[in-house]
Amino acid sequence: MRRGWTLTFLLLAAALGTVWPEGRAAGDASRGAPAGSEPPRAQILEASRAPQAARMLQQVALTYAPGMTALDRERDFLQKAALARRLLDVHRLVELRRQSLALLPEGKEVSWEDLRRRRFPRGDQVGVTLSAPVWVPARAQKLPTYCGFEKKWQTVALTTPRPSGFVWHVRTMAEINDRARYRPELIQFEVNSKFAPLAALLLEYVFREGYYDVSRRVPLLVVRGGEDTFAVRADSGPVAAECLSFPDDNGDSLAATVAVCRFNDLSEIYHGHHSKTSNHRLGLALDLNDYNFKGVVDGPPNPISRAARQYNRDAMHKLDARQMPAWYYRAAKWLGMRLPQEWIYFGYNTDWEHVDVGTK
Repeated sequence: MRRGWTLTFLLLAAALGTVWPEGRAAGDASRGAPAGSEPPRAQILEASRAPQAARMLQQVALTYAPGMTALDRERDFLQKAALARRLLDVHRLVELRRQSLALLPEGKEVSWEDLRRRRFPRGDQVGVTLSAPVWVPARAQKLPTYCGFEKKWQTVALTTPRPSGFVWHVRTMAEINDRARYRPELIQFEVNSKFAPLAALLLEYVFREGYYDVSRRVPLLVVRGGEDTFAVRADSGPVAAECLSFPDDNGDSLAATVAVCRFNDLSEIYHGHHSKTSNHRLGLALDLNDYNFKGVVDGPPNPISRAARQYNRDAMHKLDARQMPAWYYRAAKWLGMRLPQEWIYFGYNTDWEHVDVGTK
């Protein structure tokens, strides 16, 4: 069942100044990119395992040029998106799901731990680690993540079976919303090699928007691609993190208050387990800024929400910069991805972090 909700577009916050690592002042949308600074680029680590995908990443890399306008950037993105689909030889992205499932024995439970080691007919390994540019708050802390074919995330958190990338942790709302102090970094996660060019394009688009326009900086602190179950280590000790809490769980009120959530360790915030049919188990999905906060009412970024305010993405992004704004979903649709409002997680709730290639 699908619901025809429409994303509400509001004005974003006014541009803020910032300082780059080299000490140069970053330009705003009218002046273009900072002079003399080179943006980080997306790449596949150990590219020799998937040389075709690595080459494709280079072919569809976004353009950085002085004075690029928003229209210039959209035109470049659309051209590269069309090129990526042509190089992948797919009309609809769901074809990538079918190609991946065809590599597995019939009747066997789908597992990323199994699929990622297999190879496509032309030789590329299915599972690759993608490194992509992201904006993070000034004092963001890097946390390694682990994954495995486990039924409970606690098992992964305690035994740390296999490293699978890392996430960025930020404790306070003030830091999350302080775009003036963001810094460019990289994030790493596992993904299907056929999906890697599309995932890289989307994340580079988000990063490039913030490169040219400070008001569009989105902190991508958690990116999940391919895994069965994942978690960070369960040995950090007690920790507190801030998020927003709203007055109701199904309305449109934006009257949120900052809540302090307390946890036994960081793995209680950063963990997850995917169902047998999830596109994550095929490496064909992305979850952006996926957290597990407890003790708050519809606390953003909430992975599943029935609240009407969740469709007001730009207003939510103003309150908590971890919320993905409306223009991000528009770009994902340009790539051909399935958006949250196009499928129902359960009941009438929507998984706002999740975009994927679809299932039919």
